[in-house]
This record gives sequence, C-alpha cells and structure tokens, in this order.
Amino acid sequence: MADRMQISTYFPRSVLWRAFLCSLTAAMVLKLLNPTGTGKLVLFETSYGTEYEPAHYLVLMLLGVAGGIFGGLFCKLNFLWSRRFRRLALIEQNPVLEVALVVLATALLQFPNPLTREPGDVALKSVLVDCADPASQHSFVCVHEARTEGTTINWAYVGWLAYGTLTKLVLSIVTFGCKVPSGVIIPALDAGALFGRLAGYMVSCAAPNAVSSPGMFALAGAAAFLAGVSRMTISLAVIMLELSGELAYAVPNMVAILVAKWVADAISAASVYDVAQTVLGHPFLDADVALHAVRKTDLRVSSLIPPARTMAAITVLVPPGNNTVAASLLQRKLAALRSRGLMDAGLVLVQTRPPSTVPVLQGYLAQPELAAGLACAQPDRAVRLLGPAGDDADADADADADALDLSPLVDHAPLSLCRSAPVEVAVEMFAKLGLRYLCVTAEGTGALVGVVLKKRLVGFIEGLEE
Repeated sequence: MADRMQISTYFPRSVLWRAFLCSLTAAMVLKLLNPTGTGKLVLFETSYGTEYEPAHYLVLMLLGVAGGIFGGLFCKLNFLWSRRFRRLALIEQNPVLEVALVVLATALLQFPNPLTREPGDVALKSVLVDCADPASQHSFVCVHEARTEGTTINWAYVGWLAYGTLTKLVLSIVTFGCKVPSGVIIPALDAGALFGRLAGYMVSCAAPNAVSSPGMFALAGAAAFLAGVSRMTISLAVIMLELSGELAYAVPNMVAILVAKWVADAISAASVYDVAQTVLGHPFLDADVALHAVRKTDLRVSSLIPPARTMAAITVLVPPGNNTVAASLLQRKLAALRSRGLMDAGLVLVQTRPPSTVPVLQGYLAQPELAAGLACAQPDRAVRLLGPAGDDADADADADADALDLSPLVDHAPLSLCRSAPVEVAVEMFAKLGLRYLCVTAEGTGALVGVVLKKRLVGFIEGLEE
C-alpha cells in the first residue's frame, strides 16, 4: 500500500514517511495524555449494537437531502451576510461590536435549549448516545425518548430537536467569518446530529419493533450536514470513522454524505471554504470553472489590462545609461501600492533604446522584494535596477558607483503575452504555471501595455460568472 501511495502522489517518499511518523507520534501522545478521560483515541465513541436494514437507506437519503439543503443555504446566506452586514461602516470599523452581538445572540438562542446549552463537542456527544446503555439512560435524550408510549410522539422533545437544528443554522451563518474564530465543523456536526436524532426518533415511533437505534441516524445526519457545508466526501467518511470508531455504519454515512453533496452542489456550487476565499479576496483560481466561463466569450487579453492611470503608477522608466533611479521615486510608488491595499503587486520596469522611443519590457520587481530592498535606503540614494551601466553611460556614472543594487531581486525575464491573444490562454498560463502576474505586450514592438495580477484575473472571472 505504501508503494502504491508513493507512485500515485506528487509528494516525495520522504514527505510520506515523515507524515506517517508524525501521525504515529501524535497518536501515541494522545493515548498517553488521554484528554477525553476514556482511554481511547476516538472522540465520540459509539456502540449501538444494532445493524441497519435496507429499508433505512430511504431515511439516510432523506438525511442527505436535508444536509444538502442545510449546506447550500448556509453557503449562500453566509456569503450575503459577509458581503452586506459586515460591510456596514459601523461593523467594519468596530469588529468587537460584532463579536459582542454574536455572543449575545448565542446566549439568548442556545441556553434555553437543554440540548444546545453545553459546548459543541459535549452537546454532540449527548445526542449520539445509545439509550440501551445503562450509563446513558438518565441523559436528557434518553429520558424524553423513554416517555414515548407505543406510537405516541413526545412533541416537546421533537420541538427541542427542531429548535436546536434551526438555531445551529442561524448562528453558524452569522458567526463563521467573524473576527473571533468560531469554526464551522462542530456546529455543522451538532445540527446534523440533532436533525438525525429527530429522524431516528420518528422512525422508532413509526416502527416500535425496529431494532435500529436513533443514534445511528444522528451519526449519519452529522456526516450529511458537514458534507453539505464542506463538500468533502471520501475524507469525511474516513473522518467520521475516526471520530466514532463505528466501522459497521461506514456505508450509511457514505450514502448520506454523497446525497448531501449532490443536493448542496445543486443549490450552491461553492463550498464554505470557497465562499471564505471569495469574501477575503484570496486569489484562488479554479482552472476548470475559469476556462468554462471564458470559453463562452470571445474576449482578448486586452480586456484584462488595468486603466492607464494604474499602469502609470506601477511603471518605472529606467534610464538606458546607468540603469539607476532615485530611491525616492521607488518609495513613492511603494507607498502608492500600500495605500491601495495591495500586498502582492509590484513595479514593472521598462526602458527605451535610442533611436527608438518605445518603452520595452525589461523586468518586474515584486512588492515584497521592493519593500525589503528599500528598508534602509535613503531617499536621495540611487538604486540600480537593471544591472551594471552600459558602455553609453553618462560621464558622471562613477558618481553612482555606490548605488543600491536591487537588480538581483528583479525578475529579468517575466512571462508575457500578446494583447490580442484569447483570455483562455492567459487563464491556462496562470493555472498551469502558477503565475502571480503576467505582462501584456503589443504586437511586433514588444512594448509594454499592461500587467495582469492573478487577483485581477480572478475578479474578472467572477464578473463573467455573475
């Protein structure tokens, strides 16, 4: 198995074996520390002692549908909440106020419900209990399920389960993405376990003689709701196996997970992590989605070029003689980049070669390297950007002998593309070559006409999708 993993992965063998060693060490330390107090590695140990029946597949599919609806709604509503509520001036300038409101809402909505009053992991463990176990018969869940006589339904208990599910949905929407990390995995597991317990309880009321435990459906519901939010499939099935230690219920979990992913994808194509990347402005480029969007159009790379004002701010014309510019000029341009909130931009270097007056692309200096190079430079000091002076240097070139040499930090061969090329070519270059920027030149002359950052391309693709 290890040899197959080594063949089928891009990681070197040393990385795989180091990961294996680290995992083994972590498991040994976890066993030694025993943080759960049970002496076992699994966090939510379950042992229902019953097998599922083929008729339960319908219930598991319904749990998957519910989990997909939960995940799809969560992703859409959390995106709207982040784009609208968190963009309000009062909230954006006072993040502590948002956290205080979230704390107040959490206390008011969760504390009245006995099922959600405890912390997330404790609440999840209390919903996954097996009431056939004598140690769990005095829990809130088992006491209320024991009050059911025949097919009579304890509607108060059903209300608490439904209320807990809706509460987790609402609070997860408003808390994910706030300044205090609150996570989404445990809340999604809690919501799914509550709804799954509700479904299992209704099944036990409809078929009192059935041997299935409601806890089995709670476990599958937790997996389904987390799948709807995260869109994980194989890894999530393994995670649920590791969390619960129940190998017998691997197939029910897989059924619920797969259905949940299908339904969630139909409602919202983006998972919670895709939504977070979009809201935070991280330049993540999904090559398949981007290519599908641009192939519907006949756009050229010229449509990606920034405005002339932006290009003037990031372009540095290097004199052809001594290849130096004043440090004050670079410091002003660096300050302009920072004032626009850019952290991954840079300056493009051009130069004219007499008798031609066309500014030809010579290099690209990324913003982090520029900031590091200018950290200790005096404003009146000369900065060399393109290597040593040429033979046609001015007579006073010796005065620049002590110039600060930043030429080793410059990318002297930046990848470029003709402005008449299709946008599809630019997308493939960014995706396959892992580019951060791409220079755009004119046909025939090689004159620089623009620079495309990865973040700008991602924003352009999002505009096409909308």
